[in-house]
Amino acid sequence: MKIFHILNGDCLAKKFPKNLEGEIIIWREALIDGSVSDEDFFENRKRFIAENYDSERSYDDLVIKEFQKIQNIQEDSEVFFWFEDDLFCQVNFWFLISSLNLNKTKIFRVFPNDTEKGFAESDEKDLQEMFHSAKEISDSQRRLISELWKDFQQNNVSKEVSSEIVRNLAELIIANQNRFNGVLENQIKGIQKKAESFEEIFKIFNQKYPVYGFGDLQLKRFIDQFSK
Repeated sequence: MKIFHILNGDCLAKKFPKNLEGEIIIWREALIDGSVSDEDFFENRKRFIAENYDSERSYDDLVIKEFQKIQNIQEDSEVFFWFEDDLFCQVNFWFLISSLNLNKTKIFRVFPNDTEKGFAESDEKDLQEMFHSAKEISDSQRRLISELWKDFQQNNVSKEVSSEIVRNLAELIIANQNRFNGVLENQIKGIQKKAESFEEIFKIFNQKYPVYGFGDLQLKRFIDQFSK
């Protein structure tokens, strides 16, 4: 039986325990921002990233090839998803669960010990312990997560459901709604009144509102959008 570890981003890969068996696949997307329509999905994502993030790196190499690796996972494998609890990571996680034909594989989610800090402050020993505490994702949970992705695509994540795999679902639903109802804009503007540099704004934002999980590029784009 082959083992695969799907990591959300390169940071975790740099300190991933070397003695954990399995192939590492890295998911490098930011689906929290931009078009997520099913039609021409990756072409639209590629165009959006190029136009809005001024990325010089190859989207085909960094995203599409890694996605193809996931699609090519053999049946009867074990797949471990290392995704944090914030909205940024969870949206990526929802997409992968909904997109993949993993019906004949065992899939698991590895949970960070701290929902706010994620894997960031974990060492190899911590990560090994988290791996051994991974929880298998049942068929019913797969369906629920797939529905969450479909709802996210329609800007309509509003179901009052609970999930043992998506731990803080109610908080995530509120955070997603905040992107459209003016709350996020007010949260950012409130910080801007107290902080001068973007670096300081970014630091305070992530301390006060870790549920979003935005990177510096996402926060800067939201600031630019609200300033128009």
